Amino acid sequence: MWRIDLEAGDEGGGVELLSPDEEARAARLATARGRTRFRRARIALRRLLGAYLGLPPGELVLEYGEHGKPHLTGGAQGYLPPLFFNLSHSGHLALFAVGESGEIGVDIERIRPLTYPGRLARDHLSAEEQELSPDWSTVAARPEFFRIWARKEAILKGAGLGLSRPLGRVDTIRGVLDGRSWWLLDLLPEDGFAGAVACTRAPAAVRRWSWP
Repeated sequence: MWRIDLEAGDEGGGVELLSPDEEARAARLATARGRTRFRRARIALRRLLGAYLGLPPGELVLEYGEHGKPHLTGGAQGYLPPLFFNLSHSGHLALFAVGESGEIGVDIERIRPLTYPGRLARDHLSAEEQELSPDWSTVAARPEFFRIWARKEAILKGAGLGLSRPLGRVDTIRGVLDGRSWWLLDLLPEDGFAGAVACTRAPAAVRRWSWP
């Protein structure tokens, strides 16, 4: 598990590693800061994958599924057993999860004020999840709301579904989606953020590093 600081590093360093599709996605973002953070997240992803695979980052071929989940294609997969990974970023931080235990999803959320938090809880949390807070409209309830939200997105991203499934169908208390069980771990990447990682099989160990 890697925590990535998107405010660190040289401006534009490594942009030559990005694919035309990734550069096009960055260009569509509304702000210069957003474009820089997106590029740095994808550059870190490629450099870290290259280190795990023993390949130059520029040789990696990444494709994205229907709902945005990245996976390796081409020659890289011929060198090592399949490597499962996922990336998420929010604000100035990103999380990169990688392993060999099974499909992985990761999500990070900046804890922030919400418009109509009570309605969001009713629409997207299960009845059991809603009971975890007496009043979702309070400031004190925000960390718990985003903890649950990160768990839901981690499972959906691990399954390669993005937000194509209603969030209420993701059971974060038992870690279940569509009858399939997921191993879940809450993450605290920094004050003011919530995160979670989900995997189809429990890993033997979880190791944590920071980048750069």
